[in-house]
Amino acid sequence: MITMQDIAERAGVNKSTVSHVLNRKHVKARIRPETCARIKSIADELGYRCNELARSVATGKSNVIAFVSCNTGSWDYVGKIMAGIMEEITEQGFSLKIYHLSGKNSLDIAEQIIQQRVDGVIFHAFYNTDFQIIRKEMEKNNIPCATTNLTSQSACIGVTTDDFHGIKEAVKYLAGLGHQRILYLSHQCLNNDAEYVEYRREGYLAGMKEYVELSTPRIELLSSIQSVDKSIVERILNEPPKQRATAILCVSDINAMEVLQCAYQKGIKVPEELSIIGFADLEMAQYATVPLTTIAQPFEEMGQETARMLIEMLKNEHNGSLSNIKNRKLKVKLVVRKSTAPPVK
Repeated sequence: MITMQDIAERAGVNKSTVSHVLNRKHVKARIRPETCARIKSIADELGYRCNELARSVATGKSNVIAFVSCNTGSWDYVGKIMAGIMEEITEQGFSLKIYHLSGKNSLDIAEQIIQQRVDGVIFHAFYNTDFQIIRKEMEKNNIPCATTNLTSQSACIGVTTDDFHGIKEAVKYLAGLGHQRILYLSHQCLNNDAEYVEYRREGYLAGMKEYVELSTPRIELLSSIQSVDKSIVERILNEPPKQRATAILCVSDINAMEVLQCAYQKGIKVPEELSIIGFADLEMAQYATVPLTTIAQPFEEMGQETARMLIEMLKNEHNGSLSNIKNRKLKVKLVVRKSTAPPVK
């Protein structure tokens, strides 16, 4: 097996210089670029491979980030978030370990993360409470954490999107088309509910107040985040045309697709008789029978930014920042397709 000592002898430098170069610490050690290039060239020529396990034992760092999610692979947006994370950590010389959080395995995951010397953790869940057990164990072991697609309340970093302004802009767009009867379809907002439910509802109310002064806001609530209550959607669409909403703004693309399907079954033409807007811009939105107007969230950028901020913290050796929460909201964008149009006069 080729060792750092072999490379040092061939390059005419000491072993510590080789170690600094191969462990990406050459800038801090002030090693000249030509020396770095010569050492890397010799390492490639000899076929040197770093023993990552030994290095992690010696340094206490593995260059591994953990991704803990309660719905890994369930929706395409999770894959986009993971793609963003992978792009960033690969560029910065890290790798990713994925853990599926089932609700009953929190302590097992925490133990694996600690034993495998993972450097940092990124959480993805509906609620901050979903991963509190793991987070507390990470805090005990000085392992920094971040949340993605969720504002952090207790981890070091949180990256999400500006859902409030996204919904507000959607109301503005519908009002600009001439809609007055704009209904908002959301979920029950309980004390432990997902934060996006509240942010989007508040955005709708603010938009109605600012852009649709002659109409009273109307919010219909579905009973569950995980499934669509078809009876509520059918009741809304069964109302007489002169009373029925001319536009339905939905808390998610999933709900918007259900409204679209129900409207089709009832012979209500979209967008001629009913405009529909979703939220997220999932893959299904553009391939629907009537392509869905929606508010697009930059999921890949979200994952990338979460990873970037976490790795920056790791490279700065935390600097006491484990107690300072940094939240960032990314901009969303209204994507206009075929499911919206001016209301029938």
